[in-house]
Amino acid sequence: MSAPRIEISPVGDDHLRAWVSMVNRGFLHPRQASSVRLDLLRKQALDRRLRMSRIDGVLCGSFQHWDADLPVPGGTAPALAITSVAVLASHRRRGVASAQMRSALAEGRELGHALGLLIASESAIYGRYGFGAASEIVRWTVHSPRVRFAGTGSEGIQLSEGIQLESTDDAAVRQVGPELYRAASAGLPGALPRTDLNWDFGCGVIAEAADADLDRPAVIARDASGTPVGYASYRFSGEWTLQEKASVELVDLVAVTPAAYRALWRYLAELDLTDRIVADNRTPHELLPAMLVDRRAAVESHRADFHWVRLLDVPAAFGARSAQSPGRVVVEVTDPEGYANGRWQVDADESGTVAVTSSRESADLTLPVSTLGSVYLGQQPLTRLHAAGLADEHRAGAVRRFEAMTTWTPTGMVGHTWF
Repeated sequence: MSAPRIEISPVGDDHLRAWVSMVNRGFLHPRQASSVRLDLLRKQALDRRLRMSRIDGVLCGSFQHWDADLPVPGGTAPALAITSVAVLASHRRRGVASAQMRSALAEGRELGHALGLLIASESAIYGRYGFGAASEIVRWTVHSPRVRFAGTGSEGIQLSEGIQLESTDDAAVRQVGPELYRAASAGLPGALPRTDLNWDFGCGVIAEAADADLDRPAVIARDASGTPVGYASYRFSGEWTLQEKASVELVDLVAVTPAAYRALWRYLAELDLTDRIVADNRTPHELLPAMLVDRRAAVESHRADFHWVRLLDVPAAFGARSAQSPGRVVVEVTDPEGYANGRWQVDADESGTVAVTSSRESADLTLPVSTLGSVYLGQQPLTRLHAAGLADEHRAGAVRRFEAMTTWTPTGMVGHTWF
């Protein structure tokens, strides 16, 4: 039996509702697309490329991708962000997903992107297409009564660091948030840039009918001159009773100074009638535990892989980022699709500048392209991947040397953004 002919084409307005229904079924969303959602997609489609797959005229797959100037260690890289990848259950194992991914990656390479980026709904899927898990996401649960910041005096560091707090709402965050996020996210490799539509939707400027009456409390931190240096938006979960208190659900917290970061967390911890803060979409590198007298007041209650990276152009990708330490390693990259395949000499100088050239020397390391993607954002240590059998070392010390060059601890006081 011959393989089915899979047709991939752009999504026109006449197919938009069917495309959204396809995506909703793929990700188990129970509601039909509202007019608000369709209008939002029409606006997004001005900057995004929506694609649909058909076999014998039947819509059976969906995906979309767009251009992102992605923060990477010490700089930014041109990336292809990919999402909404779904295939109807009736058309599984017929090559639809593979055709969609190959189409997206080919288009990304043609457009000059150094890498592809996505969030995997299931972690077993995308390694076969050369993606590697490059960052992680954490849910922090903070026990408010135990929050006390380390410092001088019995009360720890106070809010006398020149920080003024303004209790407000998401509408005010919409005014100050974009610039603060841009500044803070530069310190979190992989942090996806947020568009105006992201902000409008997240801050309730564009709201689904069910969210029209949603309370949207927020707090803005300002320095002594009145300049915004951070914000937090949050919701309340559960109802307090005489026996039990409610919880605070952190929606977003961004800070550009440690003082603002401390002040925002303290504000949240001191909200009346609550005894815990649940903070989703944060990083394992959260500063909060290290700032507390009792660091166990903040605990990880969930942790999972988040961003998956796929290198499309090795010299461009590594040339866009910095190295943590100088070094030289010859790396053999195996890539069945050919984009990253080859033997590459990676040189990093004392300033952190990285240069990658094709090499004929014997390789110090051999890595599948997925492992190279995993270490690219600097948050996955190569020594661990090597121990797991995901890299081959041909010259003693090469794994640790390349890890020293690629490792990069995030400093951005910001959470991750879904896309």
